[in-house]
Amino acid sequence: MILAMVRHGQTSYNADGLVQGRINIPLNETGKSQAKLLGETLRAQNESFDLIAASPLSRALETAFIISKQLKMNRPIYVDHQFVERDFYHLDGTPVETAMPFVRIENYRFEGYEHDQMMISRISKAVKNLRKIHGDQKILLVAHSHVIKALLRYIDPSLYTFADLIRHADIVYFEITDKTIKVLKK
Repeated sequence: MILAMVRHGQTSYNADGLVQGRINIPLNETGKSQAKLLGETLRAQNESFDLIAASPLSRALETAFIISKQLKMNRPIYVDHQFVERDFYHLDGTPVETAMPFVRIENYRFEGYEHDQMMISRISKAVKNLRKIHGDQKILLVAHSHVIKALLRYIDPSLYTFADLIRHADIVYFEITDKTIKVLKK
């Protein structure tokens, strides 16, 4: 399976420098433009996908919908709740500069907060499950920054961190087999 993971477009929380985690914030106009541009770019590159999937949060679903329109895909978007953003719990809604020092502490723990190992385990299992369900298809999955970082950390924790920057509408390609998950293009 080829999995192209995309970070959703920008929201007002992103623009204001606030952690949104599982707070359901829609795309702003910049985010809609980012999604449209990515869809246009993929279409110009003759990219095609068997399936477009998304996190259940509106910013990911809307990004997926805009991309699917640009790619002229008429199939429903597959929603997978396992790809929802990290539960930042007490850090949701706080300024990024206040929250990130905690998030970047290796194995930071706080009751209710989804710590690194929980996140990595959830996402790696979700990706393996996606492969079981959809086999060798090529899937575009619109998700969130920490979802993508969790899979990168699963692949190589010495190379990738949760502090790595993944911009809005960035796309990372992975190859998933029964035995391995590897980065194809970042």
